[in-house]
Amino acid sequence: MKILSNLTYNKITLACSAVLLSVYMLAGCAGVSDVQLKKGNLFRDEIVGSSEAVADYDALVFKSSDAEIYGQILMPGQTFGAKRRPCVLMFHGFAGFGRFDDIGQALCRAGCVVLIPHHRGAWGSHGKYSISNSVKDAVNLVHYVKSPDFQAKYHVNPNAVFLLGHSMGGNTALNAAAEVSGVRGLVMLAPCDIGTMYQQMSKDEMRKFMIDNGLEVLKTDGFEAVYKDLAEHASEYAFPNAAQKLNKVNLFLVMGEWDTCISNELLKVFYDAARGNKTLPYCLSKNYKSRHGLMGARTQLSMDIADFILKSLE
Repeated sequence: MKILSNLTYNKITLACSAVLLSVYMLAGCAGVSDVQLKKGNLFRDEIVGSSEAVADYDALVFKSSDAEIYGQILMPGQTFGAKRRPCVLMFHGFAGFGRFDDIGQALCRAGCVVLIPHHRGAWGSHGKYSISNSVKDAVNLVHYVKSPDFQAKYHVNPNAVFLLGHSMGGNTALNAAAEVSGVRGLVMLAPCDIGTMYQQMSKDEMRKFMIDNGLEVLKTDGFEAVYKDLAEHASEYAFPNAAQKLNKVNLFLVMGEWDTCISNELLKVFYDAARGNKTLPYCLSKNYKSRHGLMGARTQLSMDIADFILKSLE
């Protein structure tokens, strides 16, 4: 049998990628018939001929209750033409040290409009940080991207809005999706079930958990205020309870096999509860050989998230 040279193998791989790219061009979905996603662009920049056609970013500035929230909007290039785009809202974890901008950039290259906000009291956004304020920020952001003005400016399809959250951002995304209607899909990356943790941990244990994970860099009224807010919402936010409030939302749960920050056993309980919610069209869970930050798995994770978006839009 003839052994292929590396050059020949690479040529074949590129040819196959081109075929796959055409296969993954999306059309004909109910409610999202004009949405287009190019999975082949996840790790490839398209060459464009003008400054008007190139991808770009914009400042995210919006009001959440009485607080002004800042962040970033990633905009795909004009090679998608008049096609309306899926919109992915990415929520950071407690304190926001863990970043997933690489995944945001990959999804933008594939054709998604990506918003990366900083919650109240975090990284320059106004107001005071709390667990419930983060959920409110997410709900308000969903309303913002579904507004006619935002849709017109950024070519967003209001029926193709996805929430993605890492760690405490997973709690934010889940409970926002449980509260607001019209979320197409939910991606939870090593999410923190803070409601269940509140029920299982002592106050001193929770204090240590929050301080170890960056409480002191957030603008708050102190641990006591954050803890009181959590106590008021713990039962509502506990993942198995929140799972029952989801309605017609596709779910992708991501876990790190070596995560020492979040209990994967709690997440398995949540996933079973979610699968018991018969309104959910599609549920997927995947375990990656990584720690809490999912480093070392992000290339595959980016591809899997793109596949999930495509599946959710069928």
